[in-house]
Amino acid sequence: MLDSAVAWGNRAANTIQGYANFAVNEHQENLAYNEILTNPDVLSDYTLKFFGPEGPYPVYENEQQLETPGYRTEPVNPQYGAQFPAPPSAAAPQQPENFWGSFNEVMARDPQNAWRVINQAQPQVLANKLFVME
Repeated sequence: MLDSAVAWGNRAANTIQGYANFAVNEHQENLAYNEILTNPDVLSDYTLKFFGPEGPYPVYENEQQLETPGYRTEPVNPQYGAQFPAPPSAAAPQQPENFWGSFNEVMARDPQNAWRVINQAQPQVLANKLFVME
């Protein structure tokens, strides 16, 4: 029994040490983000590297740079968007009074399935309810 308690204690210590290392790493990452966002010189350097020729999103400044590898050189077809069908029309909005009335009925008779009624609600119905609650 003592061996199992010692083994449990060792596992717990390893787990706590892992959580502590994670917390330290996250704190250091947050400090780095804070430095980038609050120091204009660091933010400027980061932005220049990010959008520079070696960065993930290079930006060209003249036609010669456009022809270098890594920059997009294909012309964009203006008629490309004409190939897509028109988006479907929006469904008729659900009346909030009817929704909340039906939700109240479901909560009264079958509360464990009330989430299904919430899932079927229009986002605006829930947003309106949250706005009123605030």
